[in-house]
Amino acid sequence: MQKSHKPINPGYSALKIALIYFVISIIWIIASDQLLSLTVGNHQLFTTLAMFKGSLFVVVTAVLIYFLVYRNLVSIKRSGEDLTKSEKKFREIFNKANDMISVNTMAAGGIPGKFLEVNEVMSKKLGYGKEELLNMSPADIISPDIKIPENTGAILLEKGHSTYEVVVITRDGREIPVEVKSHIINYEGQDVSLSVSRDITDRKRAEDKLKSSLEEKTILLREVHHRVNNSLQIISSLFNLQSSYVDENYRDVLLVSQSRVKSMAMIYEKLYQSPDLTHINIKDYVESFVSNLFSLYGVETGIIQTQIKVSDIEMGMDTAIPLGLIINELVTNSLKHAFPDGIKGKKIQITLNKNNGLFKLEVADNGVGIPETEITESPKTLGLQLVKSLVNQLNGTMTITIKEGTMVEMLFKEVKYKERL
Repeated sequence: MQKSHKPINPGYSALKIALIYFVISIIWIIASDQLLSLTVGNHQLFTTLAMFKGSLFVVVTAVLIYFLVYRNLVSIKRSGEDLTKSEKKFREIFNKANDMISVNTMAAGGIPGKFLEVNEVMSKKLGYGKEELLNMSPADIISPDIKIPENTGAILLEKGHSTYEVVVITRDGREIPVEVKSHIINYEGQDVSLSVSRDITDRKRAEDKLKSSLEEKTILLREVHHRVNNSLQIISSLFNLQSSYVDENYRDVLLVSQSRVKSMAMIYEKLYQSPDLTHINIKDYVESFVSNLFSLYGVETGIIQTQIKVSDIEMGMDTAIPLGLIINELVTNSLKHAFPDGIKGKKIQITLNKNNGLFKLEVADNGVGIPETEITESPKTLGLQLVKSLVNQLNGTMTITIKEGTMVEMLFKEVKYKERL
């Protein structure tokens, strides 16, 4: 660990050197006089040697003082030159920087106060002279419509730095959006705020352009979802109309196809209404879809008890479409085959939840149950074939249990979006 150096006290150092010089001089004078008195008996020779000794001491002392003072003056001169060069270099960097730089006093709460120093860039960009700016504060140049955030001062005092965006007004009334980075520094013995303000006009233009482009794409995507939904609704209506012109044997096929189309159409309707256009609330979708499905098959209210326990989950369309088709096939199968005439206490339950990224879907009824051959052998009906195919599409697993009805349990993860050419 590097030791810190104590500051030098010039007065104390000079006094110490003077005292050392005084003590050495006294010792030299007394000791040399005693030595001469012991070795020289002639009074005249003693006086001559004493004068010579004193003159020699004065000359040596003068030479030493000369070199000491010369060296110190040279050192002071060099330090002054270095300081001047350093200050000049700092001034050049300060004034020629690309950003506006200012030193401000700190008002109560850490809010920037009066300008203490500004660089040339700030003066040129704002159109004010340096002396004018030194009589102003940030409040005089910041747009009243976009003020400094209230917590800026508190953040600056707590962390020693802060960043925020404001709009400054030039002398001729132009607005310049800037990003301000402030730091607390010590300036002439007091804590002040050093602020670097960067012109972000080009960045704001790019952001506005990107935002505009995103809004256009959002509108376009909403329109695509809306038109796909309309197209699927038209197909569903055509199936409905066509069912009036076919005999009973074929009407059921058209009704099933209509329900499949409706399950997909509702996905696009929900996407059109969704804020992010890529995910839907699966709970809202299942509740609406099952209600429509009961209406489509003409199930009277209260005939079949429906329990829908679906978690409030956001799901992407790549997962929601096959999931909707699976629920459609399973619920349709229950409505058509699980409840023969006369059976009481009819109930269909749909459960969907998510745990650690794994979805679990359960569709159960208390009807007569699916024939064993449909489970142990390859399914002969298109509905179950479609369900198995869709489960594979979701990379999931499916289990069918026949006990007091039929329960289909399915485990799967959300399908990751695949880029399309």
